Amino acid sequence: MITVKSNAEKYQMDITNGTATVKGDIPVANGGGGQYMSPTQMLASSLGMCLNVTVRFILEKRNIAYKEITTKVDVEDVVGESTTFKYSVDIDAVISDEDKAKYIKMAFAGCHVHKLLEQKLVFKPME
Repeated sequence: MITVKSNAEKYQMDITNGTATVKGDIPVANGGGGQYMSPTQMLASSLGMCLNVTVRFILEKRNIAYKEITTKVDVEDVVGESTTFKYSVDIDAVISDEDKAKYIKMAFAGCHVHKLLEQKLVFKPME
C-alpha cells in the first residue's frame, strides 16, 4: 500500500510504501513548486520501471550481456476517451535490431504494470 501525506511546502507530498520514501509535487503551472515528480510523471515512471526490469529479466534469462537499459515514458496529460503512453526502450547490448524489437515486444507482454493499465480500471474505497 502507498501512503501519501501533504507536507509544509505548498502542494508537496511525501510518498511511502512503508520502507522507501520519495517526494512528489505538482508543476509550477498548476501552482506547485515543480521540484519533484508530478502524479502523472509517477504514473509514467511505474510503466518505465516495469518495462526496464522486464527487459533485463528477458536478457538475463537468455544470458545476453548488456551495458544499460534505458526506458523513457511520457503520458499525454489530456482527459478524454483514451490515454496515450509514448515510450522508447534502448537496449545497450550486442544484439540485432530484430532481437531488440522482439525483446521489447516480449517486455510489454510480460510487464505487470502494462497489463494493469490495459484492463478496465475500477476505483473503490478501502474498508
